[in-house]
Amino acid sequence: MVRFPVFRFKLPAFVQDRIDRHYLDISMSRLLPLVILISFGVLVGLVFNTGVSHPYDKVIHIGFFALLTLSIHALFCCRLRISAVVAFAMGLAGEVVQGFLPHHEMSLPDAFANGIGVTLVVALIALIRSEARQAVKDTPEELDFSGMGLEPVPTRYLSGAPSEGSGVPSEK
Repeated sequence: MVRFPVFRFKLPAFVQDRIDRHYLDISMSRLLPLVILISFGVLVGLVFNTGVSHPYDKVIHIGFFALLTLSIHALFCCRLRISAVVAFAMGLAGEVVQGFLPHHEMSLPDAFANGIGVTLVVALIALIRSEARQAVKDTPEELDFSGMGLEPVPTRYLSGAPSEGSGVPSEK
């Protein structure tokens, strides 16, 4: 597995009280969602610069805010709910600002699409975390064949030699 260099910068004390880690971790795994978000934003801005009432407008909002939530969560190592609240607040603030700009309009469906994007990432991260916790918690159970009136079947291993008590005569 390839190991990328990691750079850590200590955060101010007022920020350290609100997040899990007390440093900003700059590594490839932390920056990748941000790079994807910036690329997505630039490409959408270049290709779909029509603005209002584009047929894929809501899909773009969902994708952008999903990537924004993932980027905030990955880059700042903060709690998932903080990442979600910050991303959703940025979406609401963006919609309010659009209400004051010429040639733009504030839209409740856009704000709803922003919330869907945030919710999708939060649900995905929560699902991945719960699956990882469950995998760590699960331990293999020993089966009690004797309680069921069964005996395990002896098997041969790669050496080709019969196992003890297999009932197969050896060729000597």
